[in-house]
Amino acid sequence: MSNDIAIRVENLGKMFRLGELERYTTLRDTLQRSVTRGVRRLFGKSGRNGSTDDNGSSRREKNTIWALKDVSFEVKHGEVLGIIGRNGAGKSTLLKILSRITEPTTGYAEIRGRVGSLLEVGTGFHPELTGRENVYLNGSILGMSQREIRKKFDDIVSFAGVEKFIDTPVKRYSSGMQVRLAFAVAAHPDPEILIIDEVLAVGDAEFQKRCLGKMDEVAHSGRTILFVSHNMAAVENLCTATIFLHEGELLSHDTTETVVTQYLNMTSGAAEAHYQIPSPNYLRAITIRDCNDLPRTHFKT
Repeated sequence: MSNDIAIRVENLGKMFRLGELERYTTLRDTLQRSVTRGVRRLFGKSGRNGSTDDNGSSRREKNTIWALKDVSFEVKHGEVLGIIGRNGAGKSTLLKILSRITEPTTGYAEIRGRVGSLLEVGTGFHPELTGRENVYLNGSILGMSQREIRKKFDDIVSFAGVEKFIDTPVKRYSSGMQVRLAFAVAAHPDPEILIIDEVLAVGDAEFQKRCLGKMDEVAHSGRTILFVSHNMAAVENLCTATIFLHEGELLSHDTTETVVTQYLNMTSGAAEAHYQIPSPNYLRAITIRDCNDLPRTHFKT
């Protein structure tokens, strides 16, 4: 990977198993399956109806879904990349892979630099701990030293606007308070790469303005940002380039204006095809009348 590249994604794919294949298992279940498979191998049995395993390969294929399929792109240092697409397009899955929360099924992602991420409300927060304790906990998870957290603690709390509640358990915070504090912690460690998933969906207009201001500050300092949002105006104002994901596949990677236009054209066309939109009505004439139902052009106030 060349020195000017911060993130390189190559043939990335992520598969999930659905239904009962996704259920949680106990240690006893795991041991029981292992013993059963061992006995079947010992006696030369392959399972029901000659299948190769307990569930059957055909059944396994039917109960899987690819959240990402063969996605490849590069992000340069200092670039602000927007990631757009409908719900279920694979945006959050991509960010979780880049944040090392989950592993890809195929391909790989190479990242150069310290990563700060905000993927969900309260990510990394323990509900029973206070806001103060969670700042130290989440800051440590993001790689901050205790000294660094102490140095930036007041700025983090002030940015989040939770000074009065900093010693209150986070479980008593509103979702807006949680996301404000989570964003403040994620944005203040001076990460070389900042990954943000739909942070503007929660919070009032003032907080959204703060977030955009902070992201703009990070961008102008030469650091890299990956920004997922359904707010096209925010994407256009902040991002220098954008990728468009659709059903797990990368449809477009170009300038933000080009990709947003493609996305809006595609989504509006799909809406028109799905819903019957009535023909527009036109105004042909307007008559203004007074209290006596007489037409007037001037009124005294």
